[in-house]
Amino acid sequence: MPIPKTRSELIEQLESTFGKLRAEIERGGPRLGSAHCVDDWTVKELLAVRAWWTENVVEWIEMGRDGKTPVTPAEGYLWKETPRLNSDVARRARRESYASVCNRLEKGYARVLGLVDELSDHELLDVGAFEWAGKYPIRRWLSLNTVRQYTTARSFIRRAVRERQASN
Repeated sequence: MPIPKTRSELIEQLESTFGKLRAEIERGGPRLGSAHCVDDWTVKELLAVRAWWTENVVEWIEMGRDGKTPVTPAEGYLWKETPRLNSDVARRARRESYASVCNRLEKGYARVLGLVDELSDHELLDVGAFEWAGKYPIRRWLSLNTVRQYTTARSFIRRAVRERQASN
């Protein structure tokens, strides 16, 4: 899916990809969380990672709006270390319930939609609106950390459901 160029394209992509992910989660039911889906992660762990990125892109943007510079991707991690960061997030999620992870993902999605609505066109669409975002507009940061994350999560979950059905 291409990076959206407008607010309406971003909202359309967010609503479409999250709606499809939500439908897949609901279709799988409460037992879906324990299904293995990618590498050594369960669906619950995968969704916790997706929730983390959703929550954090919102935090980065809110910090930028407050004139602060967020540490990206996270304290103690470089961008080239995102596999380690994701693994650490997934490991921490093992202590969290599947319902809690799904709730965090829903709340994060709602926060993203609210933020997209609050941001001015300059903040959302223009390069340079936030110094920490470098040479990319915030719409790109939002898209990569939500839309793409939701799309890949859905494909991993669909494959896990198919594999589970085939083994039964």
